[in-house]
Amino acid sequence: VFMRRAIDIVQPDTCAAGGLSECKKIADMAAAFGVRYVPHVWGTGIGLAASLQLLAALPDVPPRHTPRPPILEFDRSEHPFRQAVLKTPIEHENGHVAIPMGPGLGIEVDRDGIARFRVA
Repeated sequence: VFMRRAIDIVQPDTCAAGGLSECKKIADMAAAFGVRYVPHVWGTGIGLAASLQLLAALPDVPPRHTPRPPILEFDRSEHPFRQAVLKTPIEHENGHVAIPMGPGLGIEVDRDGIARFRVA
């Protein structure tokens, strides 16, 4: 009997779905059932950094029954606050995004950048 999966992609938002630990569990479960893991990233550069760190912790080679490895959603819509919160914005080059290598999430928050969006 051929069984079809109900979903092919799972796309939790790392910042809204319980953080890194919970999303790692979601990614592991997705891999166990052959479902592609693509973290939803639309918020700030901080959320982008968290999703990148999670993807970096996942295996390079997916299990043999997972058809495609996890990938990163990299939103390019107009969103000036996204990168303004980071001292060094996260960008892509030739389809690749470097994992920030600093402490914690690998980023430094730009408090002056945040202040530009403050409403008095």
